[in-house]
Amino acid sequence: MTVQFYINKFQALKPDKSSGHAKPHKVCLLLAVIEQIEQGFITTNKVIYNDNLKSRFTYYFEQLQQGNDKDTPYLPFYHLQTSGFWHLDVKPEYQEEFSALKAASNSNISRYVSFAYFDEELFDYLKSPATRHALKDALIHNLDSLEVQYQRWALSIGKSEKTVKNYVGALKGSISNWLYDAGISKENVLSIGSYAQYSVVASKALQIEEFRAKNTTGNGMYSAALKSYQSFLADVTQVNVKDDIDKILNDENTTATEKSTLVNTRIGQGAFRDKLIQYWQGCALTRYNKMQFLIASHIKPWASADDKERLDPNNGLLLLANIDKAFDLGYITFTEKGKIVISPYLDDYQVLGISKNMGVNLNQQHQDYLAYHREVTFKK
Repeated sequence: MTVQFYINKFQALKPDKSSGHAKPHKVCLLLAVIEQIEQGFITTNKVIYNDNLKSRFTYYFEQLQQGNDKDTPYLPFYHLQTSGFWHLDVKPEYQEEFSALKAASNSNISRYVSFAYFDEELFDYLKSPATRHALKDALIHNLDSLEVQYQRWALSIGKSEKTVKNYVGALKGSISNWLYDAGISKENVLSIGSYAQYSVVASKALQIEEFRAKNTTGNGMYSAALKSYQSFLADVTQVNVKDDIDKILNDENTTATEKSTLVNTRIGQGAFRDKLIQYWQGCALTRYNKMQFLIASHIKPWASADDKERLDPNNGLLLLANIDKAFDLGYITFTEKGKIVISPYLDDYQVLGISKNMGVNLNQQHQDYLAYHREVTFKK
């Protein structure tokens, strides 16, 4: 089968819309699997239903879930069979019991299924960077419109409804019109789901004379809108993480063991996360202690840190996903005594569960990392 055949298949997954919106479960599971193929955790055509896969499903699910959607990775693992390209290898001794199943559960998937596997041609396409990105982009078509997804994402990181409305209006209105008039793009900007394609379009938009003039009189609102949508696409497709991991894997001065440790640290797994869990015993800010909802976050950003700093647990906070995002983007930071500082650019921070009387308990080894975060990362 051609890659276009599978692109069409990915675009036609038919997610459950019984709740009035497209449930993201199948998309999230496939994004998690593709990520594991990219990063070398899956090297043969066998997808095992394990904690690693479930953790990465949860990451994507937190970005895309709506309303009362439930974090249930076993459902897409089971129901993707209907796609025609996803197959389950059922243990021989449980064939009869599995065929009689009326509903999937976390326990019966783990008990009955050895692994899932793709059509062989599709697995080859997913291993190749040349075709993998097109397949990943195709998955986004199964969700609500990109405009709706972007609005939900922007609100989730603390942007006010007014700001989000202004950004959406600028992106699909003025900016799209300027790009059309300049002969650069005939698409509504908010219909572009490819990070690479959008990045090219956005860089060209910045050079349009009318854009530059209006951006100046609008106090940078248009460039802020462009950057915000780019951050959304990067977040959903984990572009920045992939770039960092590629650099690790291509470093000839790093041993295979060191590469494995650094890759695990970059995606919030392994010893680094375990040490943060042991130290913080829950969210550093709220004390919430359900570990599956917590992110291992670097204080001094990964891209700015050396390998020693990347592995140092003192360069880490354990945070709820929404708070982690605000910290990672520089919308909150902490004083030397651990008191929270909220950026003036973070609108409606209360909707993220953040308040001005919050704080974290710091040790002396945290101080240099947080000083860097306050001076470089924090949006003053």
